[in-house]
Amino acid sequence: MEPIRLSALSPSEYHAWFEEHCSVLHHRTPFHQPAWMETAARGVQFETRYIGVYEGDDLLAATPGFLTRRGPFTLFGSPLRGTMTSSLGPTSLRPLDLETEMTDLIKACQAFVRKEWDAQYIRFTVQDGPMPGQPFDQNWEHQLPKSYRLNLSPGEEGLWNAFRSGCRRNIRRAQKENIEVAPFRDPQLLFQMVSETYRRHGTTTFHQERFFHNLLDELIDRDLLWSWSASYEGKVVAACLFLHDDQEVHFVSGGSLPENGSLPTSYILHWTAIQTAVRAGLKIYHSDASQVRTIDQFKESFSPDQKDRYTFIWSPSHVRLAQKAFLTGHSYVRKLRRFV
Repeated sequence: MEPIRLSALSPSEYHAWFEEHCSVLHHRTPFHQPAWMETAARGVQFETRYIGVYEGDDLLAATPGFLTRRGPFTLFGSPLRGTMTSSLGPTSLRPLDLETEMTDLIKACQAFVRKEWDAQYIRFTVQDGPMPGQPFDQNWEHQLPKSYRLNLSPGEEGLWNAFRSGCRRNIRRAQKENIEVAPFRDPQLLFQMVSETYRRHGTTTFHQERFFHNLLDELIDRDLLWSWSASYEGKVVAACLFLHDDQEVHFVSGGSLPENGSLPTSYILHWTAIQTAVRAGLKIYHSDASQVRTIDQFKESFSPDQKDRYTFIWSPSHVRLAQKAFLTGHSYVRKLRRFV
């Protein structure tokens, strides 16, 4: 990469650049879409920030992110946890070499964020990237969150034949039980189902109902979000959300009512998303690993490839200690809520 210059972009500047070059951008995901960034930020009451990467006078790349304040600390993330955003990082007009250019650009963005927005905690998660053998320095930490990626090129029949037998059996069972899949736009019921699902796994959701209001109101009519419910005996018992662009689809959220937990609603909802993606000419179906074994076993039943994402976190030692203390306390509070 030639010498670069970084500068803050306004949301309108990022939007215009992204829309002009969207079809040729590299390292792009559905989460880079301006509508997703602004909608997700409003839902969690974060701010959006955009970093322009220039070679001379030409805007080569842009790195979108979220900014917020927690206690005495300013946090920046591309993305931050809680935004329901799997990965971001730089998207560029030409491919970046993952071993050198991507790493150098992440470090340059970190220095820019510290100077421009005085952030004390900075994180980047990219869908594909290098994993250095050692951190850049003592203030950097590296993680490898997992994701499942299903190549859609075999088509519906090829994918169906590759599913594990239990997956096919549950989809057929859903069809025999007359579980109906239909478009869904009820944020109140969705929030209830998501909350119930988290509660069954011993925790609580970070999101409030307004987050789902924003997603359904802003993104469905733009054809960026597929939202479907599964109904049994005339009652909606489960729902899932899938964010997509012209190349990929990502499962972003879903839930079900506890009294109908034995029904194979998740199988028929995800199969509907896969079929729709194939018919739309999309290339990849994504779903993040959850670290809940039963959930991950369900996702693995569709026979996806398991891949690493790459997270780079910068924070001084005193911020890291404060963060660990907060997370420990927050985890305890979340467990207590199970009994409230």
